[in-house]
Amino acid sequence: ALSWGEFDAVDIMTPHDLHHDQALQSTRAGKHVLLEKPMAINLEDCKSLIEEEKQCRKKGIVFMVSENAQFWPEVVKVKQVIDSGRIGKVYLAKANYWETTVGTPFVKRTDDMEHWEFRPERVGGGVLMSGSCHWIRPLRYWLGEVDEVIGVTSTPFHIQPGFETLSNAMLRFHSGVTATFQGMVVDNALSNSPFFQVFGSKGEIVVGGGFEGSVTVYDKDNLQGESLGPAEGYFASFPPTINHFVRAVLDKQPVDADTLFCSGEPRIAWAIYRSVKSKKWEKVWEDNTP
Repeated sequence: ALSWGEFDAVDIMTPHDLHHDQALQSTRAGKHVLLEKPMAINLEDCKSLIEEEKQCRKKGIVFMVSENAQFWPEVVKVKQVIDSGRIGKVYLAKANYWETTVGTPFVKRTDDMEHWEFRPERVGGGVLMSGSCHWIRPLRYWLGEVDEVIGVTSTPFHIQPGFETLSNAMLRFHSGVTATFQGMVVDNALSNSPFFQVFGSKGEIVVGGGFEGSVTVYDKDNLQGESLGPAEGYFASFPPTINHFVRAVLDKQPVDADTLFCSGEPRIAWAIYRSVKSKKWEKVWEDNTP
């Protein structure tokens, strides 16, 4: 594709195990790169892309990891409420990523169990690396950096050997705040349980389940909750993500999150995998993988 004609940028939306090599091929051909998340499926490749981004900056090439969750309108609203002090000092958050094959927009292609999305060697793991790790970015956006994690995984819905379909973890942030983090993909009906809850000394924020979007704030003046509309939804996160990349290219400005920061989501997933084996708290920013 790089030889097809003259163009300035590429958007890489391929299986995870191809991200590293295709990103290098593109940047070394002088193209600006928008790379789908996760940036890579192992730490060595993440480090390689971090070094590549440094070289890109010297050449005026934009290299951005496309983590759209940071641009999700409901996530941005939560950040604004937290920063306003309305719910007081945050002490706990909950992230709940769920997918079901029954009646949701993100129905997995379970008629083809050999599809790359179900192959751990291509995804980099199971549900942690296929989808739920993207629920980590809002937590980092709201609460700061994660220090250590402890977790368990299981396979209530069998897809492929090595592809866990349920993950539960606790995350401890450098600030001392803790969060619970659950990810699952199942083949049974589910309720629209909240995607996120953030608890503070003065109230709570709830991001409703389902991709249509909702944010509700509970405090002493709104015991039944105040809805912060209008609902925009998860899919409204993609245009501002792409626009951010385009503006970085046209205006020659740095992107909000560099590759070192964007390695945080897979690093947290890998730390959870290590914790499953060690049955202990595991540091996130250590140079080892599962």
